[in-house]
Amino acid sequence: MTAVMEANNRVAKPFKNLIELYTTINRLTYWPVLANLRKSTDYVYRATDFSPSVDRPQKLKRKDMPKTIVCHDLMGGYLEDRFLDGSNEYKSYHFYHWNIIDTFIYFSHHFVTIPPFGWINAAHKHGVKILGTIITESTPGKILCDEILNTRESIVRFANALVQLAVFYKFDGWLLNIENEIDKDDVLKLTFFVQYLTERIHERIEGSEIIWYDSVTNTGKLNWQNELNDNNKIFFNNCDGIFLNYNWTDSGLMRSVMKAQPAKKITNIYVGLDVWGRGCPGGGGFNSAYALKKIRAQGLSVAIFAPAWTFEFFGPNTFPRVENIFWAQLMQYLYVHVPVYRNERFMTSFCRGAGMKYYEYGMQITYHDPVTNNVVESNSSFYNMAMQKHQTIALCLHSKFSSMNIVPSIVRDKDSKPEPQECTFETSHEIIRVLGHVITFEDKLDSYNGINCMQFSYDLSYEGGGCLKLINRNLRSYHRLFFVDVSFMREIQARVIYKIDDSDLNNSNNDNSLVLLLGDGNGLTSFLSRDTLQYGKGWKMSIFQTSMKIVQEIGIAMTEIGSIYIGKILLDEVKHPYRL
Repeated sequence: MTAVMEANNRVAKPFKNLIELYTTINRLTYWPVLANLRKSTDYVYRATDFSPSVDRPQKLKRKDMPKTIVCHDLMGGYLEDRFLDGSNEYKSYHFYHWNIIDTFIYFSHHFVTIPPFGWINAAHKHGVKILGTIITESTPGKILCDEILNTRESIVRFANALVQLAVFYKFDGWLLNIENEIDKDDVLKLTFFVQYLTERIHERIEGSEIIWYDSVTNTGKLNWQNELNDNNKIFFNNCDGIFLNYNWTDSGLMRSVMKAQPAKKITNIYVGLDVWGRGCPGGGGFNSAYALKKIRAQGLSVAIFAPAWTFEFFGPNTFPRVENIFWAQLMQYLYVHVPVYRNERFMTSFCRGAGMKYYEYGMQITYHDPVTNNVVESNSSFYNMAMQKHQTIALCLHSKFSSMNIVPSIVRDKDSKPEPQECTFETSHEIIRVLGHVITFEDKLDSYNGINCMQFSYDLSYEGGGCLKLINRNLRSYHRLFFVDVSFMREIQARVIYKIDDSDLNNSNNDNSLVLLLGDGNGLTSFLSRDTLQYGKGWKMSIFQTSMKIVQEIGIAMTEIGSIYIGKILLDEVKHPYRL
């Protein structure tokens, strides 16, 4: 797979000004098939309930729970993700924690930022809304706003164009970020724009959202409030939510709660959490949970800004290990939404949309060299978020810090910069040392002794660019993989394609070493395979016949100590027993 060249017009691009927008809006370029937003259940689980030690996770009403936005900001945006057909630069940032967020915002400093194709598909497959960004800044931004707000007709024209973009490219709304002053006489016009855009997009896109960023006040001044108050409530009241600036205080959050009631739910207040710190309580980074704990204490939603810090700050070589560590610290304050599959096959190969090699049926893609007449391995590295399959959040569970040691920065004299902080973190199975941009890992001896855990392997795959490795050290426990809502008219048949780690398991020829666990709300039922077949080079497929028509949880247990690779899981109604 090779990167698509800009000249081929197979890229996502922002609009830099109104001329670009209006000359293009009626001749937009069609993209490949865009996924519809998958429905989710009206209940969620606490993310910590994903642990298999929690026997009966509690269903919580989704509408009553605070929400989570991820606002993606990475080096200006439109990097390798801009290519509609993907790229071979596999060491590119990819997000895969979809199950614990509600809305994804693709952010850049261009005037009109449209989410690229791959991000729309990855988000929608997981039941996550995705928004673009409208931003105006400084003097050029003021000129743009003056033109937009000039007349009622110019306001309506701009808002209709934004709705048309969202409908055409199947995304779910906009973040409005006005970071320049507005003439006082134009504030009511700006309010009308927010109201009209919100009402219009709701008519065209079910569940769409318009989010206002806390910047301009009701006098037109650029003055970040860091709370909901009388200075910015006029915008909040005319859209779906407000994204508060990051420099908030506990007292400001409490005032925000009081100001929102009773007109709007407080869960429509998204408190900014800047992972880069920049005045945010706790300083961001691995200490981002400090701010999130305070936000959740008030029952408020959160907007996590630039979590790609894990990639940009430490570099691609330690990603996604750093990514899992970062999100593990936030888990106790997050919620898992549940995707719905009604008479529809549930299938995942765990592919994250990136890989050093691309596999089909357990074999790396190859090609025939016409010069040498040999079959050789191709450069099948790839990056394409649209290829991402359903993900599990369980990889984070054992990366929660059990201890932290942060050495304060030392300032040698008043003219010198402080030396980087030395930080040491410990989890159940590793020691992490951070000094500036350098992070190192030290596995503990016998770190998995008595503990079941999971890893993601980029080195092996059945289909796509990776698979799930289950490490089994406790025969009394199991691996919880998914919360789902799968239902069929007939009984469900499950298939699991797997590969035994021959160097680890005691008996690699035991076809019953893998046990499937399915839950339906009344508890778990375990199933042994009805049949196991050789399925690709070194891979097996176990077929499980069930009497269940509804599945709300998927898990796997093992009857032996050791490790196993899961390449694919499918749940379907009984029709064609052996067809994939």
